[in-house]
Amino acid sequence: MVTIVGHMIVATWNMKQAVAPKKPLNELWNWIENEIDPDIIVLTEARPPKEIDHEKWGMIYKPGGIGARRTWGTIVAARKPIELVKAEFKVNAFDEAEWASPAPGSVESVDVVLEGEIWATVVGAYAFMPNSKNGLEALDGILCEVIDVIASGRERVIVAGDFNLWPNDLNRFMNDLPLIDAIGTIDGIPELEDGKGGSRIWTHKNGNSPNAARQEIDYIYVSEAMADEFVTGGGGIDDYPSSWEFSDHAPVVVQLKVD
Repeated sequence: MVTIVGHMIVATWNMKQAVAPKKPLNELWNWIENEIDPDIIVLTEARPPKEIDHEKWGMIYKPGGIGARRTWGTIVAARKPIELVKAEFKVNAFDEAEWASPAPGSVESVDVVLEGEIWATVVGAYAFMPNSKNGLEALDGILCEVIDVIASGRERVIVAGDFNLWPNDLNRFMNDLPLIDAIGTIDGIPELEDGKGGSRIWTHKNGNSPNAARQEIDYIYVSEAMADEFVTGGGGIDDYPSSWEFSDHAPVVVQLKVD
């Protein structure tokens, strides 16, 4: 349960609802509550469970799969008394002719409200891979939404989700924004042995082979204005060893101070 004075646990996890879901939604949600135990969570390739206790949880969900029949999308959920409000801001803040829409990504931007005030804005993102083997095609649209959120005057921003890109590739673009790669700031986390593209934690199991790629494609970024509030973080299969029983992804989790 969140405490207004204390620490906020923010997480992201891919629920694997796009292709061959591994577990029923109620089992997935129980795992979220009992194993990840977040205050705020961005869920990608996600569907909301019917059995969720709305007295305990609030969520904003935008179905956004590929094609009309794929109703999975991106969820931002939070334990009450945290409130969630869909973020309103000017799209294409700089009136650029080639400004991208969020498609082909599933993006949801949500204001997180504590005691009547916006504590932060969460941009939850999933990068589609329509014509390639990574999320690069979707990145432009996702970053345009992030820039619009920042341009609206919101200084406290969290960007989280599944980008389908390795750290070395994604951070070439993210480092141009006033955002900090939370896992990358933790002292003592080396690159994974045999990890792909500078991966630090193993968040995605690419197939069931013993030689499945050890790769990190799920992230949490915080804006520079929130950097001093970062306490610690982690995730991946080492921190959540039962992850592969529920998804082909393992969560990423960070702890932030709340005054």
